[in-house]
Amino acid sequence: MEGVSGSSSPPGGSADSPTDRARAVAEHWSIRLRDGLSTYLPLLLMLMLAALTWWLVRITPVPTAARSGEPLSQAPDYILGEVELVRYRGDGSLLARIRAREVRHYPVGDRVEMDAAWLLADHPEGAVLAQAEQAVLTEDGQRIRLEGDVRLSRAATPAQAAFDARTRALEVDLQAGRVWTDEPVQWTQGDLKAQAAGLEYEQAGARLHLKGPLRAQISPPPPIGR
Repeated sequence: MEGVSGSSSPPGGSADSPTDRARAVAEHWSIRLRDGLSTYLPLLLMLMLAALTWWLVRITPVPTAARSGEPLSQAPDYILGEVELVRYRGDGSLLARIRAREVRHYPVGDRVEMDAAWLLADHPEGAVLAQAEQAVLTEDGQRIRLEGDVRLSRAATPAQAAFDARTRALEVDLQAGRVWTDEPVQWTQGDLKAQAAGLEYEQAGARLHLKGPLRAQISPPPPIGR
């Protein structure tokens, strides 16, 4: 009986080679990597963006005035020369005209100071004129404090004689048409000369209140010629 020699293959085909197994493993991990990136990439991008924003905030210079605990400069941040300001009422009529030789703005308290101030407060019943060595304007521009050899005057009207007042300080409310002071006042109007402890004057109705103690002198009328 003859013998038969040879090799036989296992059922179902030949076994996978090492190359095939390595390729399968590489494809498996490639799929896992793509799935992982598609899931976590947006989160990674958001974390990178947040880190970049934090870094930019840290390196951005902070303005001097905004730094915590650092006081604002006491020096003016701008100075203007020969300035004229005009304010109008809601109906377009003139409320006030302000002139100054020099204007300085201070960031502390948003303060506006003026030198050689000149103020015309207009009113249908008579405009008043005020002049002072210095003035301070409030933030909204409605009130002005005049200081240093203040002079307040008004031209004559059909109902009242002209007046002139001298004092050291005077508050002016432009919107209300009112001025007042608690400083000593020298008041002259027609034949009347008075010294008072203060005054209040309202343009509406030309109402005047001289505060006591009050000393007044009325000049006698000139003699009638023969």
